[in-house]
Amino acid sequence: MLDSIKDKRLVFVTGKGGVGKSTCAAALGAALARRGKKTLVVETDAFSAMSELLGKSGKDGTRIKIADNLYAINLQSDECLVRSLTRFLPSERVVRSVTGNRVTEAFFKSAPSVNEFVLLDGILEFVEDNKQLYDHVIVDLPASGHAVTFLNVPDTLNQMMRGVGPFAKRAKVIAGWIHDSSRAAIVAVCLPEEMPVQETIELEDKLEEALGRGLELTMVNMVHPRPFPARFGTAFKEASESAGVNVDPTKEFSEESTATRRVLAGNVLAMSWYKRDRTYLDLLHSKLDAEIVELPMVYETEENDIVDRLANFINSDGQTTETLAS
Repeated sequence: MLDSIKDKRLVFVTGKGGVGKSTCAAALGAALARRGKKTLVVETDAFSAMSELLGKSGKDGTRIKIADNLYAINLQSDECLVRSLTRFLPSERVVRSVTGNRVTEAFFKSAPSVNEFVLLDGILEFVEDNKQLYDHVIVDLPASGHAVTFLNVPDTLNQMMRGVGPFAKRAKVIAGWIHDSSRAAIVAVCLPEEMPVQETIELEDKLEEALGRGLELTMVNMVHPRPFPARFGTAFKEASESAGVNVDPTKEFSEESTATRRVLAGNVLAMSWYKRDRTYLDLLHSKLDAEIVELPMVYETEENDIVDRLANFINSDGQTTETLAS
């Protein structure tokens, strides 16, 4: 697994809201770290989810060590703005006096693309840092509806400034990284359901149009495995039809039903979920050239336990959820 991103220093992760994007970004970072790769997971949101996902908390804007080879940080646009401006003004003190002014603060917050630019600038610093030398920087991007605009900001700013000036030159450097599929990867997270799958396919098209490149990897979260080996399919169909539980299996989940009927009904439902998932997975395979990794449905209640299970699965022997029960 992860052959498509194993050599990529910069990995952007996005996906439709509610699909487990941050969970998968954390699991991806944990899996790479367990392979001995020095990995940093970067959040670009005002709210940090990594304290629950990775089981460690820290101050916003401060890098924290999660485990061997695994680090995390939640970047704040205000601090990134200070760091970006410090490149071009005499000192940080001067920068803070400028950004602390109410008028200029309001301007920076309202100016289009400023937040995105300074966050991307801050992210690229981690890749360029020769002292840290991260093998992978995993970036938990905004939801896919905004991700393409986010990644296209450096190009837009460079064109607006016609390539003139230090900000334009920096924007060009950042854009170069985003466009370079040998150094940077874009990863989509989705569920095996109609709307998330369609949005992922549309995301591929939008990336091609805006950036001239597509996805390297799609992580399909919460995939249901086949509930029993295929060789038992005929016998199970005959048994469930004979018992009549395949008409409305949900009616069998009561104390009045026998254990046998409840087991049959549970497997009827599980098989319907499995078949639905395979339909949408087949659609993804037919529409995308990207590597597709199927992550299983897990039932842990703690976020860091879920991340741990998914990271272990990613680093397993490469079984897909379809072969787990064969």
